[in-house]
Amino acid sequence: MWVRVAGVLALTWAALGCLDYFGVTALLGGRTGDDAVHHEAQQTWARDLFWFAIFAVVMATALLAAARRGAGHLKRALGSRPAA
Repeated sequence: MWVRVAGVLALTWAALGCLDYFGVTALLGGRTGDDAVHHEAQQTWARDLFWFAIFAVVMATALLAAARRGAGHLKRALGSRPAA
């Protein structure tokens, strides 16, 4: 379970880094490719907040799925115990 969460985390960071490196974030923000190289200090926090929000949604989804699987395993383990 935790290996999957770590894999999702690493894959998300790699994808976000690639998108930012190639200037996709700047293009989605309404700037040209040439402007993507020159980030203004005022827009840096907004871009970081945007990517953090995406990361938080992906991470929350992964943790929710892991918790649901764990709860299902726990219910099955407790439900299959013989009555004493």
